[in-house]
Amino acid sequence: MHKAMAKKKALITGVFGQDGSYLCEILARKGYEVYGITKHILGANSQIIKTYLDKIGIHPTVYAVDLNNFDSLKELIKQIRPDEIYHLAAFHVSAEGANNTKSFMAKQLYDYNVQSTSNLLYICHEYLKESKFVTAGSCLMFDDCDSMIQSESTLFKSASLYGLAKISENMLVKYYRKQGLHASTALLFNHESSRRSNNFVTKKIVKSMVAISKKEMQTFTLGDIKAKKDWGWAKDYAYGMYLMAQTDKAKDYVLASGRNYSISDFIEIVADKLNIDVWQKHINVDDNILTRKMQVNLLGDWSLAKAELNWKHTLSLVQLVDLMVENELTGELA
Repeated sequence: MHKAMAKKKALITGVFGQDGSYLCEILARKGYEVYGITKHILGANSQIIKTYLDKIGIHPTVYAVDLNNFDSLKELIKQIRPDEIYHLAAFHVSAEGANNTKSFMAKQLYDYNVQSTSNLLYICHEYLKESKFVTAGSCLMFDDCDSMIQSESTLFKSASLYGLAKISENMLVKYYRKQGLHASTALLFNHESSRRSNNFVTKKIVKSMVAISKKEMQTFTLGDIKAKKDWGWAKDYAYGMYLMAQTDKAKDYVLASGRNYSISDFIEIVADKLNIDVWQKHINVDDNILTRKMQVNLLGDWSLAKAELNWKHTLSLVQLVDLMVENELTGELA
């Protein structure tokens, strides 16, 4: 009899976040042993996601480890010896919630994100040279560039500390890739789902409009609703990161929809789904709540991922909104 092939092991940082939880599901259903790293105390949204994963029978082995604690992280990774590492945990502030952020948090954001990525890459290079490493980049790496559409060849230029942190992380990825590590960055444009936390604009809109449809509230406040976004479904983007780890040669890929919709377009789709007439009367617009002013239209060219990874979208924006609204109405995740 042939000896059974050992299961692949994957380690996901931020396993109970939106992207991490989708990736956890994908890998578990493919037969992986899935390990996760979380914060010592889960936030409310992460707890909801964990409960959902438990309900559908997805049970990653989870460790609460500070990604900036090099020694603890090193010992854990040497113990698990994962075949693939997906670094999705990040300190991030949404544009809608940016005004609530104290200035000292900006330094924490940069330091935490860059240091955690540096730690993971160094540990992989020193102790797990055969492991494959994928980290989450961001379209904000392009938020001050000169191109109207952004691809893997577009030069990074950012006016945000989050974008600058992600650019620094990508420089580390490229350094270790030259040293022989299978390391790559997923250049992720906006991707949404019912698993988003409430401070992200899409979830805020869906949650508020559902409450309005139930006569539980009358109005809510948003920033610039003319701003355009390149939106897709988060589960598709998680699958794209999985595909990146399956390649023989590591490379960075843009994962995007290649289509722009304004925030008002998004609101209108939600309103149509909920049969809310004259949605404008329910929105208070306050440009001052946004501290992140985009200098460029963020629109991703995902043709390389399509050609080389055979990556594709499974939901249109209308279908994504339908799913998010249904999830909010039922109180169930998907």
